Amino acid sequence: MKMLKRLGGIFTHNLWLKLLAIILAVIIWVIVAQINNPASTVTFSNIKVTLLNADILESEGKIYQILDRSDVVKVTVKAPESVVRTLSASDVSAVADLSQVTAQGTVPIVYSLDRAESIVGDHDELLVSVEDKVTKYVNIQYWTNGSVGEDCVLGKVNLDRNRLEISGPRSDIEKVSYAMVEIDLDGAVKTISADMELALFDSEGMKVESENITKQTDYVTTTVTVLSTSEVPIVAYTTGTPSAGYIFVDEIDVSPATVRIAGDTSTLSHLPYIEITDPVDITAARNNITATFDLSNYLPAGVSFEDPNFDDEITVTAHIERTIEKTVYLSPLNVTISDLPSGLTAEAYSTEDIPVKLTGLETDLNAISADSLSPVVEVASYIEEAQLKNVKSGDILTIPIKLRVNENVKAEECYVKIIIRDVV
Repeated sequence: MKMLKRLGGIFTHNLWLKLLAIILAVIIWVIVAQINNPASTVTFSNIKVTLLNADILESEGKIYQILDRSDVVKVTVKAPESVVRTLSASDVSAVADLSQVTAQGTVPIVYSLDRAESIVGDHDELLVSVEDKVTKYVNIQYWTNGSVGEDCVLGKVNLDRNRLEISGPRSDIEKVSYAMVEIDLDGAVKTISADMELALFDSEGMKVESENITKQTDYVTTTVTVLSTSEVPIVAYTTGTPSAGYIFVDEIDVSPATVRIAGDTSTLSHLPYIEITDPVDITAARNNITATFDLSNYLPAGVSFEDPNFDDEITVTAHIERTIEKTVYLSPLNVTISDLPSGLTAEAYSTEDIPVKLTGLETDLNAISADSLSPVVEVASYIEEAQLKNVKSGDILTIPIKLRVNENVKAEECYVKIIIRDVV
């Protein structure tokens, strides 16, 4: 007992001095520790905030957008120097739970880091815009940039789809009016086929760019047909005969007379002209006859007009004119006798003028004279055709006269009498 009392006295004697000594020792230890391992700070930039429970918003048909890059933070960490030396940006945790988004569009950011005395971010809230997720279809248009090569023309442009499905926040989707693919022709001389990128535009033609819009596809397969061109004449015909006293002057006016067409090079090489296979009917006509045709009906397959604005319509006019009559008198002495059988000669039997009745256009008839008719008879040919036998000197033959007139003048048959002589 005495021993215990003695020990108790030792501990309780000057107790306050002993407690003070302990406190001073702790303080000294802390000071020494701080001196040997002082607190330090380190800053990490571009820390990405981890988002939780985004699937909850998606299940509710919502879509979110992070505003002002608020999901990227700069963090300052305070910790003992020995700890700071071992830290990296990957040790920092910054978490935002999207299920806690407020009506004002903010979400608290929770920072954490083991072994840190404190961790402070440059902002404590994530800024979020939450909207309904919507889907719609827009039409796909195309725009050509540049022009095709020389003597070529742009043909059809075919896209493998004409509508595009897009989805995203309502505010973004409502801006989109159509999708567009830009085609760079760049002097093309043959058909182009490629996957071309789609872009979105608003009703004012301004490009809509948003990483929150999802497109059904980013590309559309585009085929651009490039055609060769050439200029060809148009050929037309007539059928029938005008009224008595009128003639078709063998003149057809086609308007336009030529047209530029486009098609495959091999096809155009075998198409020197376009033929109107339906003739203009001039039966019993007394005036010019004009007919209208849709020229596209006479184009071969795969051929089109170079000018897309050409209305396909042409007119064909057959010229009909009234005829007059004129009588020209030929002297038998001026008729050339040719094609004589061997050993024979001939001369005009009579000197009486031969009347020649001509019918035709006044302008043509006015240009005709006895000399211009160049009258000629072919004796041997006539003898053969008439099947005459034993023609001899002293025989008198009545032979048809051949006259030189143009195709718009008709001459009634006329004859000359000649007498056959032996060659002296």
